[in-house]
Amino acid sequence: MGIKGLAKLLSDEAPDCIREVELKSLHGRKIAIDASMSIYQFMIAVRTGSQSNPSAMLTNDDGEPTSHIQGMFNRTIRYMTEGLRPVFVFDGKPPSFKSGELLKRREKREKAEAALKTAEEEGDVEEQGKQSKRLVRAGQKENEDCMRLLELMGVPIVKAPCEAEAQAAALAKAGLVYATGTEDMDALTFATPVLLRKMTFANASKSTIQQMDYKAAIDGLELTHEQFVDLCIMLGCDYCDSIKGVGPKTALKLIREHGNIETILKKIDRKKFTVPDAWVPEEKAQQNKDDNSEDEEGDNKQEEDNKSDNEENLIPAYVQARKLFMNHEVLDKGSVELKWKPCQPEALTKFLVEQMGFSPDRVSSNIEKLQNAYKEHSKPQLRMTNFFTVKPQDPEKVAAKRKALKEKNKANAKKAKAGKKKR
Repeated sequence: MGIKGLAKLLSDEAPDCIREVELKSLHGRKIAIDASMSIYQFMIAVRTGSQSNPSAMLTNDDGEPTSHIQGMFNRTIRYMTEGLRPVFVFDGKPPSFKSGELLKRREKREKAEAALKTAEEEGDVEEQGKQSKRLVRAGQKENEDCMRLLELMGVPIVKAPCEAEAQAAALAKAGLVYATGTEDMDALTFATPVLLRKMTFANASKSTIQQMDYKAAIDGLELTHEQFVDLCIMLGCDYCDSIKGVGPKTALKLIREHGNIETILKKIDRKKFTVPDAWVPEEKAQQNKDDNSEDEEGDNKQEEDNKSDNEENLIPAYVQARKLFMNHEVLDKGSVELKWKPCQPEALTKFLVEQMGFSPDRVSSNIEKLQNAYKEHSKPQLRMTNFFTVKPQDPEKVAAKRKALKEKNKANAKKAKAGKKKR
């Protein structure tokens, strides 16, 4: 899911952090790509296209889905042909604190299953396609299939101990890659220096992607990293619920005024905005204690056994979410080796043709493209930035320049408003 409304907020409040770039401008760059997000996209987008069942995924002779393999194979070749050096990062175990979000997804899945069954009974093909896509889930087998494919293609993979976006961001911060490639905006919350989005291609001619700069984002929002993390939690993330009634603009205003969630909770109008119980567990615990005051003769031993659990439950949800964003479990820089190798044509052909049921001719021509791309780009080419030393900017000068620009914009707006009144 990522962070709700963050992309639009940045577009409105920090537009300088977003720009459209040609894929070829990333020539020679190493990009850490969220594998799970890519696999999900392939399973949604790559379909049979048949009139009888247009929503069905591609399958092999055994009825096993192969949409993820075709998508991963074709797009990775496209990346490498354009000169990119992709590395795919796979999810590890989900954080235990994410269990609430996973439960919500399970409930949505059950609703979609019921809706699909109804659509099938009624013969509603359009609704069947809609609900089938909602039920798509990339599981362990799909991950293993893609890992095997990438290994045979000579493309490096990284198995994250936890969330792929956090690991990809860590690789970028460590300088092992240039950017994180994913649709999930929480990669910015994990402070990836550069986020690349819209890296899907509907046709061969499309090659424009969206690039977001983390430093320009927090500068444009006038926030520190810690404040930015709190803003993202207030907008809505995978780790906890958010305050009902607080939209993106209001969340930004509150963070700017009060600096952090703790202060906001002290100042916010609880009658107007609904704060999740998990954000104020001590208040909820006290309320429960007051409600159960008549039952004070309970089992003391049971109370002692539950003491440690209660202490854990008293940690506010936003604090736990903040901890995950600030100190996520990732691999150490020294334990990651990114190495691109020549593909294994015979084993790759056997995997794609015999196991996945792909056309031998298409596989052969694509392997040739892959080999040519590797030969052409295996030796790193120097970019223009290699010939220049970028001087660090003076923070005081940057702040003064930003302040002057704001005052100029205000003056221009005031002048324009005055001009309208004269008319």
